[in-house]
Amino acid sequence: MNPLRILGRDVAIDLGAASTQIYVKGKGIVLNEPSVVTRSLATGKVVAVGADPAPKGDILTVRPVSGGVPYDGDLTRHMLRHFLKKAHGHPFARPRMVIALPSDPTGIIGVTLRNMAYDLEARRVYLVHHGVAAAMGAGLPVKDASGNMVIDIGCDTTRIAVVSFGALVTARTIPVGGSDVTRALVAHIRRDHGLVITEAAAEEAKRGIGTAWKPLRRQAEVPAVDPYTGERRTVAISAELVYRATKTPVERIARAALDMVEGLSSDLALDIGDRGVVLTGGGSLLRGLTRRLRQELGIPVQRAERPVETVALGLGRCVDNLRRIPGELVTRL
Repeated sequence: MNPLRILGRDVAIDLGAASTQIYVKGKGIVLNEPSVVTRSLATGKVVAVGADPAPKGDILTVRPVSGGVPYDGDLTRHMLRHFLKKAHGHPFARPRMVIALPSDPTGIIGVTLRNMAYDLEARRVYLVHHGVAAAMGAGLPVKDASGNMVIDIGCDTTRIAVVSFGALVTARTIPVGGSDVTRALVAHIRRDHGLVITEAAAEEAKRGIGTAWKPLRRQAEVPAVDPYTGERRTVAISAELVYRATKTPVERIARAALDMVEGLSSDLALDIGDRGVVLTGGGSLLRGLTRRLRQELGIPVQRAERPVETVALGLGRCVDNLRRIPGELVTRL
């Protein structure tokens, strides 16, 4: 009997606020679903997880993860157990797990992720810093002496990291992400038009016509509701409005990146100035963002080839070669 059927293939988990991705050794990324759990308001029971269709009726859909950290441990475990069963197809699998570790100066997050993984029947847990995984997934030479900077723009946070000599040099997380732009659009429509639009509608418009660079004269019609009469309406969101909504988030990301560079040694700072920055994460997909940040930072900026999957791919490299990955890259628990 193949022991992999009993123990389960090694897996990597990129636990994000917007989505969770699971990489299985020898197979690649086999699952990419929204990090959401839907509960019945009547019974409190979970009725849908991830991309599964939710039933009609009084339900509440929540995101139990923020910034790569479970803020609702019970719901996160329920969600991951559901995802792992899908990924493995075997209810009794006990795989080794590699998990992305956000910035964790206190060590509490690492302990939380470790305990959660063991609750999910992991037989061993490996934590790889999120910034290191992103750099590896982007194909950067993380083992070289040169400095490599990665900016991962997620749903609710942006993580900035510098990697050199196969190890994390410095990292910072700021509470800015793609959802800030979406919420700004919702607030603008409410303030200037007196209408309510959903974040989902604003997100769709942002992806369709949005830009972080000089906008064209484009707009998108989105459904809206008059909160006082309940009348259904439509309202236009312009590319110019999206551009204005990106101003504060982009400036905060650029300021944090510049502050980090200023704190580096002169050699590493010169490396970053020469090699530039690689953008990853779903938030990096906004049109014109690389050009806008290039202007703000004054150094080269490019987007990873597969920005949404970059961290999962980096973790997957660890999963595929656990015995060959240098010890400084991995924390074994």
